[in-house]
Amino acid sequence: MWKPFVLLAALSGALLAAGCSSEGDGPNILDAAAIYEANPDAFASIRSRYPGPFREFTRVPARDPAKEIRKDKLFLKRLRENFPVEFIDFLPLADTGKDEIDVVIKRYGMDARWTVVSLVYSEIPLPPPDEGSNAALFDTCDERALEWFEKDHDTGAVSAFCQINEYWYAYQSVL
Repeated sequence: MWKPFVLLAALSGALLAAGCSSEGDGPNILDAAAIYEANPDAFASIRSRYPGPFREFTRVPARDPAKEIRKDKLFLKRLRENFPVEFIDFLPLADTGKDEIDVVIKRYGMDARWTVVSLVYSEIPLPPPDEGSNAALFDTCDERALEWFEKDHDTGAVSAFCQINEYWYAYQSVL
C-alpha cells in the first residue's frame, strides 16, 4: 500500500534535487530588481544601519571571522529571512564623501564562467558606459537587461545595471 507513495516521493525528490542543483541556473538581474521591489524596507534598513560615510572597504560578514561582530551577524540573519544575501560590501566612492553598497544576492557558475547578481546602492548616479564596452546601463529593469547578455560581446566580463530608483540598481555580471 505505501510502496507507490514511497516510490512517487523518491522520484519527486530526485527530480526536485536535479532541478535545483543545476549550477548554471540562478537568479538574474530582473530577479534582483524583484527582490528589491518586494523588500524596500529591508534595503532602507541597510542604509540606516550603516549610514556612512565609509572611509574604507568593509564587508558583512567580515572576511576575517575574528573581526565579525554579533550585531552584524544578527542583522544579516534578519535580512536572509526575507531574501538571499551572500555578503554586503561597503565602499567609499573615491574622495567624494559618497558611498556605495553592494548587496550580493548570489555568485554562481561552472568552469571559468561566473555570474554575480547583486543590488547596488550608489550616492552618485552611474554614468553611461563607454561606447563598445561590455557594460550596459538601463533606465528601468526590464527584458532589455536580460537580452543584453545574449548579444555578442568582446571577451571578458559582461555586465549590466538597471536603475530601480534614485540610488538603487540591480546588477549582473558574467565573468
